[in-house]
Amino acid sequence: MQVVSAREFRANQGKFLNAAKRGESVLLTSRYGSFKITPVTEEDTLMQRICKGLEEVKLMESGKIPSKSAWELLDEL
Repeated sequence: MQVVSAREFRANQGKFLNAAKRGESVLLTSRYGSFKITPVTEEDTLMQRICKGLEEVKLMESGKIPSKSAWELLDEL
């Protein structure tokens, strides 16, 4: 896993995006938090991921599924 700062990522975006595309884990850290860079594939479109996430939030809010901490959500990535 590569851990990079936001500054380093901005300076070398192509390098890190290509690494993520090859399947390598790239973790971006900044003052706003940490983010895992992953490519969106044909089978897994961004809109599908957003919709699935919103559905999970609704189910958690209604008590139909247990709530998860931020750490638990990150572990699923």
